[in-house]
Amino acid sequence: MKNILPIVKYTVKENIRHKIFYVLVLFAFAIIGADMLFGVLAGDEQVRLLLDMGMVAIELFGLLVAIFVSVSLIIEEIEAKTIYLLLSRPIKRTEYILGRYFGMILTVGIGLFIMVAVHLGFLLTLGWESELAYFYSIFGILLKIILISTVALFFSLFSTSAVASIVFTIFFWILGYLGTELKFLSSKMGNIFLKTVVKFFFYVIPNFQYLNFRDRYENIDYLMAVPVIYTFVYSIACLILCSILFSKKEF
Repeated sequence: MKNILPIVKYTVKENIRHKIFYVLVLFAFAIIGADMLFGVLAGDEQVRLLLDMGMVAIELFGLLVAIFVSVSLIIEEIEAKTIYLLLSRPIKRTEYILGRYFGMILTVGIGLFIMVAVHLGFLLTLGWESELAYFYSIFGILLKIILISTVALFFSLFSTSAVASIVFTIFFWILGYLGTELKFLSSKMGNIFLKTVVKFFFYVIPNFQYLNFRDRYENIDYLMAVPVIYTFVYSIACLILCSILFSKKEF
């Protein structure tokens, strides 16, 4: 742990200075501001429109920040050769991966907190009465960010190209919202090979539908333990794969 914490602090400082982080967070602010303008045009539905559109913007840009930061996390250090300096110290490669990962999660969490604070400020200004379901939804977004971050980190180690890593991660991100459709599609397929491929993707991709608390505003008594355990197990599995891939790299 004493080796992990300095890497976490280093990662947070590095990412806060990252241009992509600032651009995406500022762009998210612009989207939320535009939502407020659209809300004015919606009459009595002003608060509801701002609530729904703001949640979509927070989730979209939170996940984008997570993807870009996770992909560039190690690739940039490899290209700049600074990773040799870090690994020359008495640090295990697993500790390095965990430190970078937790630092990245903390960085994205800070960005998410800022966006939520701005969104809540707009809503409360318009007289919105806070709902517990809103915070459940934000928690679901945080779990999605954790999942997509582990996927992006894996692809950044699996591929040496940042572009390829981003494309693969976004592909998994999109499929993550189509879990039910993939399961239905596999049940209707007659071709054994295609059926096996679709089932493989169904079980391998992160299922974001488990974490879609935003669709459960009216029925928030959803079992929270299931998505939390799912996120924890999936993330641990990805981090183990990341450690294996990183240990095989020659530095």
